[in-house]
Amino acid sequence: MNSRRIHRPRGESGLSLAETVVAIGVFAIALLGLNTLLISTIRTSEFARDQATARFLAAHRLEQIKSVRYQDGNRDAWNDTSDPCTDIDEVTTTNFPDEDYGEIDLLNGTQFSFRSCAATPDIRNGAVLFTRADYPTNDQGDHDYWVNHAQYNRFRREVYIVDSADYSDAIRNVTLSGLDPDARDSVQVETTTPTDSEPATNFIKYVLVRVKWKDSHGQPHEVTLTTEKAFYIPAF
Repeated sequence: MNSRRIHRPRGESGLSLAETVVAIGVFAIALLGLNTLLISTIRTSEFARDQATARFLAAHRLEQIKSVRYQDGNRDAWNDTSDPCTDIDEVTTTNFPDEDYGEIDLLNGTQFSFRSCAATPDIRNGAVLFTRADYPTNDQGDHDYWVNHAQYNRFRREVYIVDSADYSDAIRNVTLSGLDPDARDSVQVETTTPTDSEPATNFIKYVLVRVKWKDSHGQPHEVTLTTEKAFYIPAF
């Protein structure tokens, strides 16, 4: 019986077992690196999306606050709450309350009722917080409620209002300290002795809107936007 050997041409020898194992190891390391990069990219994309949503929700609330009335109607330089037809202050936490996770709903939410005063018509009487019952009792109403309820389910929106009339000194800055993901944060008011260049700012409200959210790992984040709302201040 003749035995035949297969002769390979020179330069065409195959990989040894050790070489194959090393090649597989290098390939696995490369795949691990790609997987880490993919996870990092997904997390970055998720954060950017949530940050944009939070900024939109904060800006949306600020625009609502900017549109309401806040004025000294009888020009006595005093906000008289007993005379709401002249001194009008709709910038309150009652009208713009905090909204917890799962409560933000842009179709639903705060709406105002109206009354008429002789000199100033169409004054808002007070805020009315609409609920699930205010959606139409049909399939479309159910759909709208659940879509809007779930859309911002991961976000919490807080409104902070600081009235400078509560302080005898000039307010230099208003900030929020810390980040409590499940409750209101503390307000820090920086004041200074009034001067000609930095007078006390009576009847100006400083409004901060902070929107919080938790990422997929439970880490809290926030976006804070600010604005000012001023009475009409008469000259003396």
